[in-house]
This record gives sequence, C-alpha cells and structure tokens, in this order.
Amino acid sequence: MPSNPSEPQSSNDLPKSLTSEILLGQNLVLKLIAGGTHLSGVLEEFCRNLESALPDIRCCIMLLDQHQQILKIGAAPSLPPAFRNLLDGISVGLAPGCCSAAAQRNEVVLSENIADDPLWEGLHSAAQEHGVQACWSAPIRSVQWADKPDEEDKLRVLGTVAFYHDSPRRPTTEELELLDLASSLAALSLITARTHRKVDEQHLYDPLTGLPNRKLFAQQLEQAVAELTPREHKIGVLLLDVDHFKEVNETFGYAVGDFLLRSVAKRLTGARSGDDLLARFGDDEFVFMIRDASGGTDFRQIAGSILQAVSEPYDFSGQQLSVTGSLGASLYPWDGEDAQTLMRNAENALRSAKALGRNRYRLYAPTMGAFAFEKLQLKMALSYAVENQELELFYQPKVISESREIFGVEALVRWNHPSQGRISPGRFIPLAEETGLILPIGAWVLQNACEQVKAWRAAGHPQLTISVNISAHQFREKNFSETVASVLERAGLQPEALELEITETVAMTEVEKTMERLRELEGLGLRISIDDFGTGYSSLSYLQRFPIHALKIDQSFVMKLPAHKEDKAIVKSILALANHLDLDVVAEGVETAEQADFLTQEGCQFLQGFYFARPMPSDKCTQLLEQGLGDRRPQQETAKG
Repeated sequence: MPSNPSEPQSSNDLPKSLTSEILLGQNLVLKLIAGGTHLSGVLEEFCRNLESALPDIRCCIMLLDQHQQILKIGAAPSLPPAFRNLLDGISVGLAPGCCSAAAQRNEVVLSENIADDPLWEGLHSAAQEHGVQACWSAPIRSVQWADKPDEEDKLRVLGTVAFYHDSPRRPTTEELELLDLASSLAALSLITARTHRKVDEQHLYDPLTGLPNRKLFAQQLEQAVAELTPREHKIGVLLLDVDHFKEVNETFGYAVGDFLLRSVAKRLTGARSGDDLLARFGDDEFVFMIRDASGGTDFRQIAGSILQAVSEPYDFSGQQLSVTGSLGASLYPWDGEDAQTLMRNAENALRSAKALGRNRYRLYAPTMGAFAFEKLQLKMALSYAVENQELELFYQPKVISESREIFGVEALVRWNHPSQGRISPGRFIPLAEETGLILPIGAWVLQNACEQVKAWRAAGHPQLTISVNISAHQFREKNFSETVASVLERAGLQPEALELEITETVAMTEVEKTMERLRELEGLGLRISIDDFGTGYSSLSYLQRFPIHALKIDQSFVMKLPAHKEDKAIVKSILALANHLDLDVVAEGVETAEQADFLTQEGCQFLQGFYFARPMPSDKCTQLLEQGLGDRRPQQETAKG
C-alpha cells in the first residue's frame, strides 16, 4: 500500500561518503548548466549520478507543466523505453503511479509493492512486464512567494524525483535520506538552469541599465569596421569610467550605486546622437561608438559634452551626489584598423586620463606611458606603506541574527597614501598581489588583527572573534600554517578567537593541496570559512571533504532580498545545504531591516553589512562594542520564536 513516511530522523543518518559522492556529482551537473548543456542532458547526468550512488535503483525525473497540470519525463536513463513512454505526460492526481500522487499531494509517496498497490491501478501488468516492482517518489519543490502581505508563501511543485526498484520492498532510512537530498538538489539544479536560461536570453543587454552589453558592442563595432573603408567614414570609440565608483558603493551602499549607474546611463543616452551606439562595458564603464566621426576637433567636443553631462549633481532621495568621469578615445583608422585594436587603445587612453587626475579625457597617442608610470609609482609607494605606518585596519561587526548581538568583527585593510589620500582596496590589493607585497601586508593584517581582538577580549569582550581575509598567495605559502601559529603565540590569542576566510576560487585551486592546508589550519584550533559563497557553485562537491566551519553567502544574492524570487530560492538552497552539512552561515551585504529579518526567519545564523555598521577604525569599533547596536532587533512579525 502507498504510504507517507515521517520525516527522516537526521541528515547524519546518510553516510558522509555517500553524501560526498552525491555532491560531487551535483558539482558536475551545475558545471554542465553553466556550460550551456541542454536541461535534458543535465537531468540525465543527475539521474546517473544518483544511480551510481545506489546501484540497485533506477532514477526518474519528471517535470510539471503548470499550465496543463501534467508530468513530462525530464530524464529516466535506466527505465525501459516502453515503460517510460507510459509515464510521459500523465495527469497530476488523475493518473496511476507514485509521481502523479506525489505532485498532487506535495509530499513523499511510497509504493512498496506495485503489484498489489491500488495507486498503480491500470499499470500493474506493464510494471511487472518491465521488472518495476517498487517506487518511491518525492516532489521537487521551490517556494512561491506571496504577492500580498496577508498571504502566506507556498511550496510550489516543479516536478518529481522517483526511485524505482526491481523487487518489492520499503526504502531504508538511508534511502529516504537520499531521496530527500535528491529532491533538494534537483530543485537547486532546476532553479539554476532556469536562471542560466534567463541570463542566456538577455546575454546581449545589461539588466541594470537596459543598454547593450560588452558582447553586443563588440559585435557591432566589428561589423561597423568590416563594412567601412578608411576613405569612406571615420569611427570613434569613447570609453568612459565613473570616477571612484567603488567608493560610492562602499560609502552609501549598493542601492545608491545602482541608482547612480542608471542615472549616468540615462544622461549618456541623452547625449547620444544619430546612429551612435552606447553600451555598458563593465561595472562602472560605458562605451560609445561614434559611427561617423569627422575628425579630432569634433571628437574633443563630443568627449567634453559627455564629461559635462556626467558631472552634473544627482538627486537621490533628497541627497545630492556628485561624481566625475574619465574618458579615453580612439579613432578609426588612425588608432587601429580593427575593432580589438581600437578598444585596446581606447583603454590605454582611459588609463592615461585617470593617471592625470581623472575628470578629463584623453585621445589616444602612440607614445602614451603615463598610466604605466603612475602604476610604477604606486607600486613603489606600496612597498613602503607598512614601514611608514600608512596602512590601517578597519573593522566591520558580525551579529547573531536572532539576538542582533555583536559576536565578532571582520578586519579590513585600508591605505592612507601621504599625497593621494585614502586609496581604495580595489586599486591597491591587485597591485599588492601582482608584486608579491600581499605577503608582508597580509602578515601585518593578521598580526594587528589578532592583537586588537586580544585587547578587546581583555577589555570585557571575552567571547569576541575576529575574521581575516586570506589571499591566494598567502594560503599557498609553504609555511603559512606555521606563520599563523606564530602570530597567535605572539599575540597571546586563543586559536578559537580567529577565523580565516578564503574564497571559493582559492579553495578550488589545487584541491588536494587545499585539503592539506585546511587540515593543518584546523589542527591549530581556529575556524575556516568560505567567502563569497554561491557565485560559482564549484565548491559544493567538496564541502563534505573540506574541514571548514562556515559559509559566507555572497552579497550579490543578498542585495535584492526579499523581493527577488530567484535570489530567495538560491539563498534558501544554500541554507538547506549548509544545515545538512552542519555548517554555519553568514550573510554579507545586509543593508536593510527587511533583508535582515528575512534571513533571520530563514535560519541564517549570522549577519553582516551596512544595516548594522559600516567598516570603522578601532576606536569607533570599541565604542560600538561598549554601546551595542541599539535599535537593530528583528521585527516581531518576522523574527523566529
């Protein structure tokens, strides 16, 4: 008889080796999605992965057609074709079989013996003929978010995952655990595949501004150059960078940054004329193609009018924002007779404009070397930054989601240049990595961060922890573990007070060496977290093997919560996987009460972002630790009880 099993006892019932094998296969599935593999091929690989984990089952994925309320075969590589055809297109709740019932009831349905199960009435003989004698089916679900405040969120069925067996029997606890995990991972695969499909559909336009993106611009420029001869027309390329845009994001938050980019795009659209093409070229870069540029004089006028348009103040909710732009230009055919050369020389001209102080334009010249000189100067200055005490640590608190109490801080390095003022980490950290200076800078950050948290602990915050970002160069250093141990000893700090953060990219480079290094660090007694998690999914299959303690959800998934449905689904999936693997989760980039309360309600243990506090010097952080966060409690209606 069909039955509805109780909840599995615990995810710990499933052997770690089996979980690891499933996650390893899931990693391959997600790579197939990212690589553009058709959904049917992705789901077939998903099924084969499950069948390799439990060789005596045959897996079937069915997808729900919401409009027709029928289930279509998504993948069933090991089911007999004739039997598979009988299942394809069955009506939800009206057709025989476990999958129809599971989709209708939105719950797990088991048939221990198909031969005498009324649920299979009409397919008894066909199942027997094809050697199918037991079926265990679970719905694949995502959340359908309520449109109105007085409505509740609902679990929406996307399809079903079923395990077929060639002998009558009830599933073991481990098999039920695997069915539950398969359902969650199938949901993640479907959501990710749909996200990639939408991205592919919009891959020629920037979603924030609606402008053509880099790819479409490159296609149009190549076509324009190919269709013209130097004697017919001239083509101009103008590359604009919004000056200090990263600092706007850091100071005011991403909502203001997005508003600024949309506003700049609108002004540039107004400055465009005729058949000129405007595109968003990068995070804070825009590019024009002037299809009929008549010469240098007109070109300078166009560049000047663009910079003037950008520099007019912007009004954001009554607050005046002022930015400038830097612009580099190249002209066909003098500065290049192909699209790639034109773009490269426009970039060279832009670098020169920025090196000369920004808020200006430069036309390309073959002798340009200002940018290279400025970069060399900055490298030389950076080499003295530690010695001259130009580096400073800022600290951003991390809070417990339920109580909103500060439990730790993240250390962030800043550079106060003697003549240029504060230089953005986005500008000097790449230089430090390029020159190898990241090693002494990283050692300085680690030592000073440990000494500071030691002082805070001694001053009345005995449980406070500190997290430090570790670069790839540091992590790969042969004696890095010994360096960390030495720092802890010199600072007199207990290892459990220190957490090291590495990115997914670092973790997934030379995985076996990563594993060895992580075990060394774990042996010291400190904590390890994976930073910027969720951007690539590449580390999912190794989470079970890595001796890590926490995941930090990348802020790109947090910034649009709780309104963005796909980000909601991704965050909930990450939380579910982390819970299954007994890992803590920190959400970065929390900027609003709504984001904080949603994440709290969904079980995210720890939060970090501008909503609670911006990065601040040690003295300001000391005051905050003494005073607390004030009115940052969860809202009553959304907080967990």
